[in-house]
Amino acid sequence: MTAFASGFVLFRRETPFRYLTLRNARHGDIGLPKGHLEPGEGAIEAALRETAEETGITEVRPNRWFLRTVRYPSGGGMKEVAYFAAETSAREVRLSKEHDVSEWRDLDGTIAAIRHGNLRAVVRDAAIFMKDPILRRGLSPREARDLLASRVAENIVAHTAEVAAMARVIGEGSGNPDYVEAAAWLHDIGRAVAHDDRHPLEGFRMVVALGHPGYAPPCLSHYTKGEPDPKGPRYREMSEACDLETFDEAERAIALADALAAGARRVTLEERYEDLARRYGASPFLERNLAICRRLKADFEARTGKDLYGLLGIR
Repeated sequence: MTAFASGFVLFRRETPFRYLTLRNARHGDIGLPKGHLEPGEGAIEAALRETAEETGITEVRPNRWFLRTVRYPSGGGMKEVAYFAAETSAREVRLSKEHDVSEWRDLDGTIAAIRHGNLRAVVRDAAIFMKDPILRRGLSPREARDLLASRVAENIVAHTAEVAAMARVIGEGSGNPDYVEAAAWLHDIGRAVAHDDRHPLEGFRMVVALGHPGYAPPCLSHYTKGEPDPKGPRYREMSEACDLETFDEAERAIALADALAAGARRVTLEERYEDLARRYGASPFLERNLAICRRLKADFEARTGKDLYGLLGIR
C-alpha cells in the first residue's frame, strides 16, 4: 500500500537563495516541509496546509511547473511524496512539535545537511529550475567558448562570438560580466542537436548535463526574450524545465545581444528579424519577439542614457 504526501522546496529569493530545512524531533533527520494528504485534498493544497502547520508560514507562492516525486519504503509499505518549488519572503519560523530546529541555508549547506540522496536531488533540481545565482560559477568565458566550439559548426561559433561580445557590453552593469559572457557563448549550443524550435531545450539539457546548470537558463530565455508565449512552440516543455517567468539583467543582456547578430554581423533589430523571416518564414512568433526586443532596447537606453546601436557600433 502506498501513502501519499506532498511538500515544498521553500526558498527566499536572495543572493544566493536560502532554503528552509527542518530537523525531525523524533529521529533527527533534516528534511523539508511536507505531510500526508487528507481525503479529497490536492497535492499543492496539502503542501500549503502542512507548511503552515509545521512552520507557521502562510505567505507561500508555489510554482505549478516544478514537480518532483520521490518514493521510498515506509511503515511496511511505500510512501510517495510530491515536492513543488515555492517562494516566500517570510523569515520567522514557528515550529510545531514535529520538528525541533529550523534553518535557512544556502544551496550548498542544504544539500550537505540532507542525508537522503533522492531528497538532495529534489533540492538541486529546484535550484536549477528557479535559477539560484549560486550556480553561476565555475566556468570562464574562454572555457565556455571552448565547450561550444567542440560541439557546433563554425558558423554558430562565429555568431555566438558576436553575441558574447555584445552581451558583455550590454550586461556590464549586471555585477557579473564574466557570467554574462560565458552564458552567452553557450546560448546556442543546442544547435549541435537541432536547428529548429527544439534547440533552446536541447541546449538547456546539454549545459545541465555538462555540469554547468547555472549557465543553462539563457538557452531558453534568449528564445523567449523574457516573455514566454503560452501559445508558442515548446511552451510547456520549456516551462517544466526552467522558470520562464523570471528574467534578470544577465538574461536580458544575452537575449538582446542575440537579437542584434545576424550570423556574425551586428545588425539592427529590424535587419535581424527581416533575416529571420527570410530564413524561416514570417510568423506571429517573430513579430512578437521583435516587439519585445524593441522594448528591451528602449528600456536599456532609458536606464543607461546610452544609444545602444552607437555603443555596439551598429550602423
